[in-house]
Amino acid sequence: MMLSIVLPTGRVFDEAAEVLREIGLPTGKLDHKGRSLVIEDGGWRYFLAKPMDVPLFVHSGIADIGLAGSDVLWETNATLIELADTRRGLCRLVVAGPQTVAPRFMGHESALMWLKVATKYPRIADSHFSSKGVQVEVVHLHGSVELAPRLGLADCILDIVQTGATLEANHLTVLEEVTPVSLRMVASRYGIQRGWSSILPLVEKLLDVTKERSPQGE
Repeated sequence: MMLSIVLPTGRVFDEAAEVLREIGLPTGKLDHKGRSLVIEDGGWRYFLAKPMDVPLFVHSGIADIGLAGSDVLWETNATLIELADTRRGLCRLVVAGPQTVAPRFMGHESALMWLKVATKYPRIADSHFSSKGVQVEVVHLHGSVELAPRLGLADCILDIVQTGATLEANHLTVLEEVTPVSLRMVASRYGIQRGWSSILPLVEKLLDVTKERSPQGE
C-alpha cells in the first residue's frame, strides 16, 4: 500500500524535506522537484501544497500524513491528530508595530480596544485579543502585512517572525509574544486506521531524532 505525505511549499519546504530524510524516507526526487506537485519516490507519494491547504489535504483523506506549522493548525482549526513536534521550522507568532503604538501595550489592556490589527491569521488574532477581553478590528491580508501600519491600514500586525529582519526593515518592533511556532506531523483518524503499521515506525523515529537534537536530550 502506497502511503502519501503532504508537504508545505514555501518557507518551510526545505526543513520539511529534511524531516523526511531524518526519519529514513526517500527524498532524492524532492531535491529535484521542478514544478511537479505530485512526486513518487521509493514507494511513497508526496503532495506539495500551500501551507494553509495542508490540513485540508490530510483531513479530506487525500494524504495520510501531513507536515504543517502549528500556526497553520491553529488558524485552520483542523480536526487532526498531532503525531509529533518536529522542532523544525521554528519561529514565533508576535504582535508588532511602530514604537508609537508601544505605550498601548504597556498599561491596562483596555488601551488595546479597537486597535486595527493586520494579519494573515484572522482567527488567531481574534482569539488572542478576545482572550484579553479586548475587541479589535482585524484587517485580513494575504501578504506584505508589514506594510499595513506604514500605509495607515492598521495600527499593528500579528504575524510570524523568524529573524526579525523584515520587521526592522519596515520600522516595526515586537510589542507582544503570542506563541512559539514549529512544524508538526499530523494525520487524520482515517489515515491512522488505514496505515498505522507504516506510520508508527515513522513517528517513533521522529521522536528519537528530535530527542537527540534537543540540547537537553528531552
